[in-house]
Amino acid sequence: MERPDVDSIDGLSPAISIEQKTTSRSPRSTVGTITEIYDYLRLLYSSIGVPHCPSCGKPITRQSAEQIVQRVLSLTPDDRVMIMAPIVRGRKGEFKKEMEKLVQHGFSRARVDGELVNLEDDLASTSVRTTPSKSLSIACW
Repeated sequence: MERPDVDSIDGLSPAISIEQKTTSRSPRSTVGTITEIYDYLRLLYSSIGVPHCPSCGKPITRQSAEQIVQRVLSLTPDDRVMIMAPIVRGRKGEFKKEMEKLVQHGFSRARVDGELVNLEDDLASTSVRTTPSKSLSIACW
């Protein structure tokens, strides 16, 4: 195909040129993962994007530890605060031992796959079986 004889073209968006690799393809491979453009796009969008709160829609800004402490100290006695710390992220397995250890250390609540549970009640009644996207976080009140 011959190139057209033009001096300039206006109104066209810039294009991204990619080179497809000839690696072994798995059923889960996509054009983005095979060409590794997925990594570049994640980097691009993370640097130009502005995160927003899913509840109120306000932009989320970076805060120092001091700003967070001041915000918590400025709350009224009627306000409640929950501080979460991740223990397990996206692992399969049964985490009964981890939960027993948390109870021994004085923790009473945990978030299991996004659901807040009472450790002592749930530990006695059921064991927590995992799915591929299992997560476990402790809750401090």
